[in-house]
Amino acid sequence: MNEDFQRIIDEVPDDEPRSCLEPYRDVILRWRRQGRSYRRICKLLGDKFGLKVGRTALHEFVWRRSRPRKATPEPEVEQPTSLGEPEPMQPATPVPKLSAEERAAQIEFIRSLNQPTLEEQPKPGWDFDLDKPRTIQKL
Repeated sequence: MNEDFQRIIDEVPDDEPRSCLEPYRDVILRWRRQGRSYRRICKLLGDKFGLKVGRTALHEFVWRRSRPRKATPEPEVEQPTSLGEPEPMQPATPVPKLSAEERAAQIEFIRSLNQPTLEEQPKPGWDFDLDKPRTIQKL
Protein backbone atom coordinates (compact mmCIF):
# COMPACT_ATOMS: atom_id res chain seq x y z
CA MET A 1 0.00 0.00 0.00
CA ASN A 2 1.17 3.50 -0.70
CA GLU A 3 2.82 5.19 2.31
CA ASP A 4 0.59 8.27 1.97
CA PHE A 5 -2.55 6.15 2.11
CA GLN A 6 -1.25 4.26 5.15
CA ARG A 7 -0.45 7.52 6.94
CA ILE A 8 -3.95 8.86 6.25
CA ILE A 9 -5.55 5.65 7.51
CA ASP A 10 -3.47 5.76 10.69
CA GLU A 11 -4.37 9.43 11.35
CA VAL A 12 -8.15 8.91 11.22
CA PRO A 13 -9.45 8.20 14.73
CA ASP A 14 -11.63 5.17 15.44
CA ASP A 15 -15.38 5.73 15.30
CA GLU A 16 -17.35 5.90 18.51
CA PRO A 17 -19.77 3.03 19.11
CA ARG A 18 -23.13 3.81 17.53
CA SER A 19 -25.19 2.15 20.23
CA CYS A 20 -25.70 3.65 23.67
CA LEU A 21 -25.81 0.05 24.95
CA GLU A 22 -22.23 -0.73 23.86
CA PRO A 23 -20.65 0.28 27.22
CA TYR A 24 -23.02 -2.18 28.95
CA ARG A 25 -22.47 -5.01 26.47
CA ASP A 26 -20.80 -7.46 28.89
CA VAL A 27 -23.43 -6.89 31.58
CA ILE A 28 -26.32 -7.32 29.12
CA LEU A 29 -24.91 -10.49 27.56
CA ARG A 30 -24.20 -11.97 31.01
CA TRP A 31 -27.78 -11.26 32.13
CA ARG A 32 -29.08 -12.97 28.97
CA ARG A 33 -26.87 -16.00 29.62
CA GLN A 34 -28.32 -16.14 33.13
CA GLY A 35 -31.79 -16.39 31.57
CA ARG A 36 -33.16 -12.93 32.32
CA SER A 37 -35.88 -11.68 29.97
CA TYR A 38 -35.49 -8.62 27.78
CA ARG A 39 -38.18 -6.86 29.80
CA ARG A 40 -36.29 -7.56 33.04
CA ILE A 41 -32.98 -6.38 31.55
CA CYS A 42 -34.61 -3.13 30.37
CA LYS A 43 -35.87 -2.55 33.91
CA LEU A 44 -32.43 -3.36 35.41
CA LEU A 45 -30.67 -0.99 33.01
CA GLY A 46 -33.09 1.76 34.02
CA ASP A 47 -32.71 1.07 37.75
CA LYS A 48 -28.94 0.51 37.91
CA PHE A 49 -27.63 2.80 35.16
CA GLY A 50 -30.47 5.27 34.50
CA LEU A 51 -30.67 4.06 30.90
CA LYS A 52 -34.03 3.94 29.18
CA VAL A 53 -34.16 1.39 26.36
CA GLY A 54 -36.93 -0.52 24.61
CA ARG A 55 -37.20 -4.27 24.44
CA THR A 56 -36.94 -4.34 20.64
CA ALA A 57 -33.77 -2.25 20.63
CA LEU A 58 -32.28 -4.43 23.35
CA HIS A 59 -33.21 -7.60 21.45
CA GLU A 60 -31.55 -6.31 18.26
CA PHE A 61 -28.45 -5.32 20.22
CA VAL A 62 -28.14 -8.76 21.84
CA TRP A 63 -28.94 -10.63 18.63
CA ARG A 64 -26.27 -8.81 16.65
CA ARG A 65 -23.56 -9.16 19.27
CA SER A 66 -24.10 -12.55 20.85
CA ARG A 67 -23.11 -14.55 17.78
CA PRO A 68 -19.38 -14.89 17.11
CA ARG A 69 -18.24 -13.67 13.72
CA LYS A 70 -16.51 -16.10 11.42
CA ALA A 71 -13.56 -14.72 9.51
CA THR A 72 -13.46 -17.58 7.02
CA PRO A 73 -15.92 -20.40 6.51
CA GLU A 74 -14.87 -23.66 8.07
CA PRO A 75 -14.20 -26.49 5.62
CA GLU A 76 -16.77 -29.23 5.71
CA VAL A 77 -15.45 -32.39 7.27
CA GLU A 78 -16.93 -35.66 6.13
CA GLN A 79 -18.33 -37.46 9.16
CA PRO A 80 -17.45 -41.17 9.32
CA THR A 81 -20.35 -43.56 9.71
CA SER A 82 -20.72 -45.63 12.84
CA LEU A 83 -19.72 -48.74 10.89
CA GLY A 84 -16.37 -47.34 9.77
CA GLU A 85 -15.32 -45.74 6.54
CA PRO A 86 -18.06 -44.39 4.23
CA GLU A 87 -18.59 -46.41 1.11
CA PRO A 88 -17.52 -44.73 -2.11
CA MET A 89 -20.34 -43.89 -4.47
CA GLN A 90 -20.94 -46.48 -7.13
CA PRO A 91 -21.69 -45.44 -10.70
CA ALA A 92 -25.30 -45.92 -11.74
CA THR A 93 -25.99 -49.19 -13.47
CA PRO A 94 -26.88 -48.62 -17.11
CA VAL A 95 -30.46 -49.37 -18.16
CA PRO A 96 -30.51 -52.16 -20.72
CA LYS A 97 -31.76 -51.24 -24.19
CA LEU A 98 -35.07 -52.78 -25.19
CA SER A 99 -35.70 -54.33 -28.54
CA ALA A 100 -38.38 -52.79 -30.77
CA GLU A 101 -40.86 -55.56 -29.87
CA GLU A 102 -40.23 -55.18 -26.14
CA ARG A 103 -40.60 -51.41 -26.36
CA ALA A 104 -43.86 -51.73 -28.33
CA ALA A 105 -45.19 -54.20 -25.75
CA GLN A 106 -44.24 -51.82 -22.95
CA ILE A 107 -46.03 -48.91 -24.64
CA GLU A 108 -49.13 -51.01 -25.25
CA PHE A 109 -49.16 -52.11 -21.60
CA ILE A 110 -48.95 -48.49 -20.42
CA ARG A 111 -51.77 -47.48 -22.77
CA SER A 112 -53.93 -50.35 -21.48
CA LEU A 113 -53.45 -49.05 -17.94
CA ASN A 114 -54.79 -45.66 -19.00
CA GLN A 115 -57.87 -47.07 -20.80
CA PRO A 116 -61.01 -47.35 -18.67
CA THR A 117 -62.52 -50.79 -18.35
CA LEU A 118 -66.09 -51.52 -19.51
CA GLU A 119 -67.42 -50.99 -15.99
CA GLU A 120 -65.68 -47.62 -15.76
CA GLN A 121 -66.78 -46.24 -19.14
CA PRO A 122 -69.38 -43.53 -18.77
CA LYS A 123 -72.87 -44.45 -19.87
CA PRO A 124 -74.52 -41.83 -22.01
CA GLY A 125 -77.39 -40.14 -20.24
CA TRP A 126 -78.49 -38.13 -23.22
CA ASP A 127 -78.02 -38.13 -26.95
CA PHE A 128 -76.99 -35.07 -28.90
CA ASP A 129 -77.84 -34.65 -32.56
CA LEU A 130 -78.04 -31.33 -34.32
CA ASP A 131 -81.06 -32.42 -36.37
CA LYS A 132 -83.09 -33.77 -33.42
CA PRO A 133 -84.11 -32.27 -30.11
CA ARG A 134 -82.26 -33.48 -27.01
CA THR A 135 -83.65 -36.63 -25.52
CA ILE A 136 -82.88 -38.64 -22.43
CA GLN A 137 -82.13 -42.28 -23.04
CA LYS A 138 -83.62 -44.86 -20.72
CA LEU A 139 -81.13 -47.32 -19.38
